[in-house]
Amino acid sequence: MNEFYGYTGKILTVNLTAGYCVTENLPTELALDFLGGKGFGAKILYDRLKRGIDPLSPDNIMVFANAPLTGTLAPSSSRVVMSTKSPLTGLWLDSNCGGFFGPQLKQAGYDILIIEGRAQEPVYILIENDRVEIVPAADLWGKDTFETTEKLKEKHSSRFMTACIGPAGEKLAPIAGIISEYRAFGRGGGGAVMGSKNLKAIAVKGSRDIKLYDPDKFLKILNEAYDELRISPDTGGGRTKYGTNVILSFMNEAGVHPVRNFRNAVFEGIDRINEKELAEKYYVKNRACFSCPISCSKASRVKEGKYEGRFTEGPEYENTWAFGAQCGNSEMGAVIHAEYLCDKYGIDAISAGNITGFAMECFEKGLITETEIGFPLNFGDDEAMLKFLELIGQRQGIGNLFSSGVARAAREIGGDSGHFAMHVKGMELPAYDPRGAKGIGLAYATSDRGGCHLRAWPVAAEILSPGGDMDPLGTDKKPEYVKTEQDLFAVVDSSGLCLFAATGISLKYLVRLLEAATGIKDFGSMIRVMKIGERIYNQTRLFNVREGADRGLDTLPGRLLSEALPDGPARGHVVQLETMLNEYYDIRGWDQKGIPAADTIARLKLK
Repeated sequence: MNEFYGYTGKILTVNLTAGYCVTENLPTELALDFLGGKGFGAKILYDRLKRGIDPLSPDNIMVFANAPLTGTLAPSSSRVVMSTKSPLTGLWLDSNCGGFFGPQLKQAGYDILIIEGRAQEPVYILIENDRVEIVPAADLWGKDTFETTEKLKEKHSSRFMTACIGPAGEKLAPIAGIISEYRAFGRGGGGAVMGSKNLKAIAVKGSRDIKLYDPDKFLKILNEAYDELRISPDTGGGRTKYGTNVILSFMNEAGVHPVRNFRNAVFEGIDRINEKELAEKYYVKNRACFSCPISCSKASRVKEGKYEGRFTEGPEYENTWAFGAQCGNSEMGAVIHAEYLCDKYGIDAISAGNITGFAMECFEKGLITETEIGFPLNFGDDEAMLKFLELIGQRQGIGNLFSSGVARAAREIGGDSGHFAMHVKGMELPAYDPRGAKGIGLAYATSDRGGCHLRAWPVAAEILSPGGDMDPLGTDKKPEYVKTEQDLFAVVDSSGLCLFAATGISLKYLVRLLEAATGIKDFGSMIRVMKIGERIYNQTRLFNVREGADRGLDTLPGRLLSEALPDGPARGHVVQLETMLNEYYDIRGWDQKGIPAADTIARLKLK
């Protein structure tokens, strides 16, 4: 390509060890074969990282990658993807963030920001178009994410968008995230990688236009795409009104809402913690990311009771579950304050809530004691839940162990704790019990970054589809569905769009927008774009295989495989994983150890 459209065509590399910054051109082949976002990270990390490096060593790198639709007028085109080797799992990690950070980085002129090495002292990176500086940050070290963001904006301008770490990242907690204006690169420990590099924050502001290949055609397609979003029952109504919690009651009624560390799947406290209660009593303002018509984010405030005055932007569905049903807690004020604490300290709320529920079960079974914790830690005790969360966020006392995740905590605690440590590949599971929706169990097991619902979400077809596309308790059709969605989600995560927007507009509009933005004809073909998604997912699989992953890691916690659910529509069920896994590997073109076959690698033009 002689000229990039949709892309800026530039890669910025900042080496913290040597203290230099360099700009280079974006390789045409990288754009054609890997699209953007997650795809860029997948290729760069695979090519540049050696097998077995310590994720917290200077040898690890971080890739913040935009995509062709990031920063355009496409719906919900705010997304930027951070990729690195995860300190939580030791495997591949990409984490996707909305808000305004990605668009500002692109308007500054960069498709990709690569961060290498380790600074001798705390620093932050300041980017304003061609101006790139590594700035001392000793005065910011030790401050929480809110204080850090405020100080940076006071010093430079409120127009700078920031991504920063809190105390958890500074102390290298494997569940530490990167917080960007109440949004987050949340899962997998990206905050710890920043902390290991002595990198407190990135602040960016740009003023460059993003060139589109055919602006008139792009706007015409946009109008059609926005019409589709408006008539969708999800993006056109429910999600705007209730935020991500729109599905909460459905999940509970379907018996897939995990309760007390996945022991049950129907929450008795649902009358106090549900989407209507949140909307009527706590939501005070809608918030939206860049170019988003959905406004799924809700600013919430507690207006009465013992948590009066507590506020947060949220809580999101996953976090409402994590500090609600997972911990047996029905006090909404505590849920709201818990999300605030996670953002303040810079920790992943899904992992933190999962960990707290796990610790509560360990306490109940006598595997950890009141003396070790400092107080009783019972299910349903909202005040104890928040005290424990403070310990995790600050890595104090027993919180130091649990901030490393449930997999490591279980190995340390011993007993039968490994059986009910709810994780895959070391990453804590989110808010869906796969015994009541078998497809999400396969999605968890084969997720490239560990226990995650954002690699494929068959729950939509299993639970939420009016026509009942798939029997939630069966295994038929699940492997092909999961494989196809994983490829599709890889495309979306490499396009610059939010997955929520992608649920409301069809793939035909996405590819037409990509072609109009870039002028690349292959991007206008659904078949060819889906092949890019398949290439990206196989690239991250090859990364994990190189790190030693195989079928043995594509599994689920023992509880889900052997303990039948005691309640709900899925009562008596466990997950029949092995049959689905065999079929999934065949469909993927992987051998029965889960390793991509030579002909699959050749067909997708991978190494």
